[in-house]
Amino acid sequence: MPKDNEYGTKTRLLRILRAIIEQPKRYTRQELSEIYGVHPDTITGDFEAFISAGFEMDRDEKYRYYFIKDKTLKKAGELLYFSEEERALLFEAIDNLRTTPEQQASLKQKLHSLYDYSRLGFANLRKPYLTKIDLLQQARDEKRMVILEEYHSSNSGQVSDRLVEPFHIAAEDDMLHAYEVEKRAVLHFRMTRFVRVKLTGRPWEYEGHHNVMNTDPFRIVTNQQVNVHLRLSVGARNELLERYPLTRKYIEATSDPNYFDFQAHVNHNFYGLSNFILGFYHLDIEVIAPDSLREHLRHEVEKMKF
Repeated sequence: MPKDNEYGTKTRLLRILRAIIEQPKRYTRQELSEIYGVHPDTITGDFEAFISAGFEMDRDEKYRYYFIKDKTLKKAGELLYFSEEERALLFEAIDNLRTTPEQQASLKQKLHSLYDYSRLGFANLRKPYLTKIDLLQQARDEKRMVILEEYHSSNSGQVSDRLVEPFHIAAEDDMLHAYEVEKRAVLHFRMTRFVRVKLTGRPWEYEGHHNVMNTDPFRIVTNQQVNVHLRLSVGARNELLERYPLTRKYIEATSDPNYFDFQAHVNHNFYGLSNFILGFYHLDIEVIAPDSLREHLRHEVEKMKF
């Protein structure tokens, strides 16, 4: 197996996972560090990631590692869960593996089985994420307010507690739809961004304002959406996928193998999309529709200081 530094952590983890499964008791930690061009402590961290995900590892008398198959398969089925965004990233990593199309297809099928959210259900998510979901479900069912403790907000750049009425839990999207009492508005919270959920004794007071809104491929939540159509070069397609993995399902090949179509409903302010286009205009991105997107981009360019 050749030394390979060109891919990131996710790809290295997949390659090491596959190598140990295919050849148990073949590799030592030092050998893996040399193959992947990283420090042996990094490989130790990779092993810890496998163990945290439910894989049980052991080593022989020559310090060559292997998985304990029965326990690994059982725990993998119980513990592994991927959001749609994480699955898209892993599919991208599999595409970059130096292996046969048949092996790539096999890995994707196994990943798809693990991802089957409707079959796995909430009971198979790992703590502390599971604890958050359990408490949020209880609060929703009992129509009680909760405190999202230590919420890390990207918008304000602050960490604070938020008093909310949780009414829709989308664990597969890592998203909570809730009415925030202080701001008197429906807001959307990434569940990985708050530390704990604290139940309160206060009943809901604003149920009439609860409504679930749409989420676009750039993770902007709003019912005010417009359809956009872009033509992307190979480089632009790669950048869009890597930065916004949820766009994968909206990208299609064209008759020209060097170009791709992207068509999707996105937020009417073009948050995320306009940042991508303006940041990577040199990669050949053509706006086919709508005209409002072209006008928005012209306006944003006029505001730029050169």
